[in-house]
Amino acid sequence: MSAPHPSQAARSRRPRAVARRAEDAALPWLAAGLAAAALAAALVLAAPPARAAADVQRVVSPGGIEAWLVEAHEVPVVSIDFAFDGGLELDPEGLQGLANLVSVTLDEGAGDLDSDAFQQALADNGIRMRFDAGLDAFYGSLKTVTDKADTAYDLLNLALTEPRFDEAPVERMRAAVMSQIRRNVSDPDWLARRAFYDATFGDHVYGRPSRGTAETLSAIRPADLHDFVARHFARDTLSIGVTGDITPEELGPVLDRIFGDLPAEAETTAVENVTLQGVGERILVEREGAQAVLTLGQQGVARDDPDWYDAVVLNSILGAGVFTSRLGTELREKRGLTYGIYSRLAPLDHAQLWLVSGSLSNDNVAPALEQIDAIWREVSTNGVTQQELDDATTYLTGSFPLDLTSTDAVSRILVAMQRENLGIDYLETRNDRIEAVTLESVNALAARLLDPAALTTVVVGDPPEGTLDADTVRTAAEIAARELDTGS
Repeated sequence: MSAPHPSQAARSRRPRAVARRAEDAALPWLAAGLAAAALAAALVLAAPPARAAADVQRVVSPGGIEAWLVEAHEVPVVSIDFAFDGGLELDPEGLQGLANLVSVTLDEGAGDLDSDAFQQALADNGIRMRFDAGLDAFYGSLKTVTDKADTAYDLLNLALTEPRFDEAPVERMRAAVMSQIRRNVSDPDWLARRAFYDATFGDHVYGRPSRGTAETLSAIRPADLHDFVARHFARDTLSIGVTGDITPEELGPVLDRIFGDLPAEAETTAVENVTLQGVGERILVEREGAQAVLTLGQQGVARDDPDWYDAVVLNSILGAGVFTSRLGTELREKRGLTYGIYSRLAPLDHAQLWLVSGSLSNDNVAPALEQIDAIWREVSTNGVTQQELDDATTYLTGSFPLDLTSTDAVSRILVAMQRENLGIDYLETRNDRIEAVTLESVNALAARLLDPAALTTVVVGDPPEGTLDADTVRTAAEIAARELDTGS
């Protein structure tokens, strides 16, 4: 049997991967695996190597397009990451899943190149192009070797300005997304997230399913995909980060070459801040099986809040520390109640959450929840110790996650720095801000914010009867029926 054509081989692996993108990007604090969640705070905030921290440059193209650049000429690679404001939150009512479907079809043909020809051009030139629809932004990335960069820049320009959205590839990718929706409804982690969204966000756009439902996904037409791009891809909402083998003088014209054809202004869509609902509610999603999944959350801290760095340190002590944390030590190491449990901060544009996730046996659900409440209460009442603060500070300032050693990882950080208004010197000043956190300020935040009675709790599983005092009981079948439109 002959080997498949390179583009065919790549495409045979593509549907499952692309169908996962939107939810993973939209809610990394819930959708990522538990091991990744343990590192989330460190990865978001840790500084890359000192060389990168000292060399962030602001570049403005002849056409007025701004990007932040870290030069790295050791390897002939250029990574470009970018984001347009607004993502899944922009889906019109009845067309939920639109932004996600755009993200998985943008590279399915553009300009004069149909889907096969576009994918072939990417494969032949070793170009990596990706798009993701997050809750608050629509993300894109490009990674290329420098001798293929001109081709890469032109292909990205075509994808952003002349996407084809031909019927056949759109239907193929719609089927891939629908297949993922079907897999989701049998996944306990997904069921916990879905029930948590429902309880916490209600009718707010954050509560919508990122991929849509069978009904809304089937309603999306190629014209809707074109309309989304025309309305929301524009230069005034664009943030760009670039890392690699390119100089500021070279980058300026490249920015115009890729993004200069975009409209000057995007259509604005107002999104209201959400007041968290279901505060303190306990929800059981009945699902047979040996294991259970927990998702808990309460009000968190905004990224621009003066207490943000106190929250980062406190979160590391509670459940994000890699080696030790209150949750890990008390529930896993001392009592063996969980397979893994982690906390993380989720500072969205219109809501802030402090989250806990874990997996465990059904018999351990009740004692695990008791321990989580006890930790929240203990830290709120008595605070953390100086040793815990010192350990967390040392870890947060001293860790250099491996993800940040690549050009594309640094370019993603540069985009986040712009979107979150962290300042171009953030990589140089971030550790100073962590080290400025004091025991007094951390414990003041804990006393003000941590409240076990405010934790919204979702349990997916089958705990022994009478061991969980649930306010609301749902079934996995009920949630699946809504997503698949099969009736309840």
